Amino acid sequence: MRDPVICIGRQYGSAGREIGEKVAARLGIPCYDKFLVKKAAEESGLSLAALTKADETPSASLWFLSGNPIADTAGIASAFYSDSQIAYDAERRVIEQLAGQGPCVIIGRGASDILRRKNNCFSVFLYADREARLRRVMDRNKIGAQEAEHRIRQMDKLRRRYFDSYASTPWGQPDSYDLMIASDRYGVEGCADLILSSIGLLKEGTVSHE
Repeated sequence: MRDPVICIGRQYGSAGREIGEKVAARLGIPCYDKFLVKKAAEESGLSLAALTKADETPSASLWFLSGNPIADTAGIASAFYSDSQIAYDAERRVIEQLAGQGPCVIIGRGASDILRRKNNCFSVFLYADREARLRRVMDRNKIGAQEAEHRIRQMDKLRRRYFDSYASTPWGQPDSYDLMIASDRYGVEGCADLILSSIGLLKEGTVSHE
């Protein structure tokens, strides 16, 4: 694959950021993560606090529908012009801009769906056994098992809600990605190897990205 843009989705505690950074380092290309949030906030005019809050209340979750056509039409219009939608649109523009600048790794933010029609986009989802994730979160954050379990549950919930609210396919499911890897089985280096090997297969034309 020429000038790949690698999009990485991940379960919380699956070492997704570390693996993404490792792949980027090996290829000598940039890796974008929280940088996206900051740049999107600047573009949209929202504060970082507002942008972070938007992740928790995605506008496409139309749980408020009442069955009254007039009221629902007004509610939908309000939702799609909410801070959540403004924040998402800003991040989408930033992701498209970064992908257009050259090869890179983009972690999270629904990039795999935003760029899915790009011929040079390769999407990966990283997951891991619950116990392995628990140990990683405990070690990384220096917290106990109960708090680590709570963080895993909450972060996965937020990531799923965010992705599913805007993407055309579900978070963490095969339909949404080119490659899914159990990071606890292969480790950081092994996952990086698998991702780079898969991109090599695309170079040879043995994998089709439609």
